[in-house]
Amino acid sequence: MCWSAYPLAGSQERPWFGAPCHSGARMKTINIGVDLGCSATTRQPSSAMAIIDANGVLQERPLHFRRACELAEVVSRFNPRRIVLAVDAPRSVPDHTAENYAYRSCERAIKAVDPYAGSFSGAAALYLRWYEIERRYFRSIKVIETYPRVVWKRLGLPGRPKEFRRNRQEVWRKLAEFVQAPCDGFSPHQVDAGLCAYTAWCYAHSEADGYGKPGEGLIIIPAPGKSNPLPPEAERIDPKFQHLPCMSS
Repeated sequence: MCWSAYPLAGSQERPWFGAPCHSGARMKTINIGVDLGCSATTRQPSSAMAIIDANGVLQERPLHFRRACELAEVVSRFNPRRIVLAVDAPRSVPDHTAENYAYRSCERAIKAVDPYAGSFSGAAALYLRWYEIERRYFRSIKVIETYPRVVWKRLGLPGRPKEFRRNRQEVWRKLAEFVQAPCDGFSPHQVDAGLCAYTAWCYAHSEADGYGKPGEGLIIIPAPGKSNPLPPEAERIDPKFQHLPCMSS
């Protein structure tokens, strides 16, 4: 049965978009990575989640899941104030006031890292699914958006994601260097979940870059060894970019 892992934000509670990160020296984080895969369009358990502890070590094998309540059940085991969750799904919309429904500023900016990065229009189904998941389950935890394809390139994993079958042995070995645990046999979705979790860990340690215009939703990419704390005002998503007007209640 599906249930709410965390209470919905009321008038006196923390707003969903732009919740602060309770990380750094004061608190050790639980770093969760979520790859929604094709789960917005299939009944197969093609999504995956991975957990990296405060020391940067992957905890057990990433879990495949299909239903949101399966993800919420696992996340609910941890103190929400300690969680940083990085998801491979859009958390904002393009500038619809300019009748732009294809690209967000973060997707245009991320092409400086990977010219073949996709667009919002190609991931609209994932946006809709994650919008509902985050509103229902995760309004009181820190959530960031990332893009495993670009993380793959930033970290120097061999080949390209679509060439995974050809290079999988090398991909598993390279990923293991970052998550400090064996990755043999990981599916593509488990690899992506691991990259998302590693991004969350880097973000919690202020070793990440944010791509996009402040207020419009950022894509977070790890920058290992680079001290780069992101200003909260840049991360917060303005109401205009949280959802389309037709989605307002």
